[in-house]
Amino acid sequence: MTSLSLGKILLSLSFAFCFLTQAQEFPTKPIEVIVPFNPGGGSDVFVRIFQKAIAENNLSSEPLVVRNLGGAGGTVGSRTARDAKSDGHTILCLHDGIYTAQHFGNANWGPADFEPIAATGRSGVVIVVKGNSPFKNLAELMDEASARPYQVVYGTNLGAPSHYSALFLQEAKAGAKFRFTQTGGGARRLAQLKGGHIDVTSFSVAEYASFREAGIRALAVLSETRERALPDLPTAIEQGIKARHSLMQFWWAPKGTPPDRVAHLAEMLQRAMQTQAVRDRLKQLQIEPVFLTGNELKQSITSRSAQLKDIQVERPPSLPPLEWLVLGAVILFGAMVLRENRKEREDG
Repeated sequence: MTSLSLGKILLSLSFAFCFLTQAQEFPTKPIEVIVPFNPGGGSDVFVRIFQKAIAENNLSSEPLVVRNLGGAGGTVGSRTARDAKSDGHTILCLHDGIYTAQHFGNANWGPADFEPIAATGRSGVVIVVKGNSPFKNLAELMDEASARPYQVVYGTNLGAPSHYSALFLQEAKAGAKFRFTQTGGGARRLAQLKGGHIDVTSFSVAEYASFREAGIRALAVLSETRERALPDLPTAIEQGIKARHSLMQFWWAPKGTPPDRVAHLAEMLQRAMQTQAVRDRLKQLQIEPVFLTGNELKQSITSRSAQLKDIQVERPPSLPPLEWLVLGAVILFGAMVLRENRKEREDG
């Protein structure tokens, strides 16, 4: 063997050793989990359940650090995660909002711009009205939305999954059209519903469970089958409305994150999912302990994204930018002043 060949072999072995060493050393610093919503919300609570279990059970050599980046329906945080260094030390936890924001036009990025790590829980969606609402069931509500388009006011967060719950309902009933109003998160939607400002909205099963004593009434769940926590509440399908929708919690890494690091993160989340503490907390929050990785995860992402293809989104006519409105008003006012001055000179 020539010295040149021996040198190539040693160099190759050196590269391989460095690669294996780096893989074994991951993570080398805290793993930052971007939660694209404010502290205290459902997504924040969800991530912190895993953060606590991973720390208490020593499932990672480095801690998970939660970074809340709320704003623009989750797109501020998801954009930051998309643009982060793809070394596995920055990840994102975001539900189906990653699809809906792109479909609605609030973001020009989506699932294809990330490496999916895992799905770790499914939440049902409940359609809710005020306690004294004239609508006794979902079928009556949809009949009204069809007979009198744009008269039933649906409170939602435009472009978010709660908005798409309503769009799936519209799609399932010929001629049905809601009048959408921007109300924000779950607590705000509850206040708007109780105040009579909206006729209907949607909550996760967990939100509804915490709000149900506040004078509201559920009409249906949008799950395939009845929710275990609400066995007496019929599905939309049972009421002749073929609408299905739920929320899945997904974990994402920036595009280009090495597969071995994605696999490491997925294994860490799976081990956390298997702890009794996580399972108990998910049960309390009415979250089904679904866990998906690999091909099952990819199939779920593909099918959920495909559900949106036939959904038509109506947008109100856009208004000119505020600065142009101000400029136009200034010009108009100036023209009026000049006209009055000229008239005074002519009269004088």
